[in-house]
Amino acid sequence: MKRLLLALLAIAALIPAASAQRIEQLPAPGIGGPPDASSPPSVPAESTTPELIVDLSRARVSITSAFQGESILMFGMFDPPGEIVVVVQGPAARETVMRKQRVLGLWLNTGRQAFDDVPAYYAIAASQPLQRLLARGAGGEILSLEDRLSSLKPATPREAAQLAQFRAGLVEVKRREGLYPAAFGQVTVQAGRLFRVDLPFPSRLPEGVYEIKAYLLREGRIVAAVSRPLPVGKVGFSAQLAGWADHEGALYGLGAILMALLAGWLGGALMRRL
Repeated sequence: MKRLLLALLAIAALIPAASAQRIEQLPAPGIGGPPDASSPPSVPAESTTPELIVDLSRARVSITSAFQGESILMFGMFDPPGEIVVVVQGPAARETVMRKQRVLGLWLNTGRQAFDDVPAYYAIAASQPLQRLLARGAGGEILSLEDRLSSLKPATPREAAQLAQFRAGLVEVKRREGLYPAAFGQVTVQAGRLFRVDLPFPSRLPEGVYEIKAYLLREGRIVAAVSRPLPVGKVGFSAQLAGWADHEGALYGLGAILMALLAGWLGGALMRRL
């Protein structure tokens, strides 16, 4: 009997110790417990990497009196696999197309057609032929020049055949000025994830904010898109002269006449001395 009492007392002494040991155990970090104080609160638990990152070598195009065109480098990185398409579009405005015909030996304007929402500049570059990339018709907002111009709204209604002729004339004029390049640019992909493309801009570049948009395509579908604005404007004396012509038209015209008269008088005086 005495041995039984001693055994019961020993068991009773062990039970509180085991309970105290269980209460003092702390949960493992990150599993139902408070965050680790050593980790900064600004660091996310999981890293988020964007699928497409792009940048431009220049933030704007500055047009001076000696401007002869410019080429801007667009570069970036994407998560493979995929192909890159870059679309450059100038500000949209109303454009009027004149039709000239020879009448009695003279070239006369025999018709005109105005279109709304005409891009001032339109160019496409791709890492593969665009027709192959968009073969499944899932390119969405990526439009070729023909598709973009087919959506133009005529200011005055005409027959479809006549509108097609005026659109063709518009493209011809724009391509002559270098504003609608006929050939696609080449996007160069390096190491399977880095890309670069040279975007040329002609000398007769209209002012405004241009949109440069890069698309990441997989199996003909857009999975990511990034847009970058590109301001284009005059700077220096040419900008001041253009502003004077826009806001003070009468004074600008009078000044131009006086400068022409002065130049003519100086030229005549030099010729008399010679």
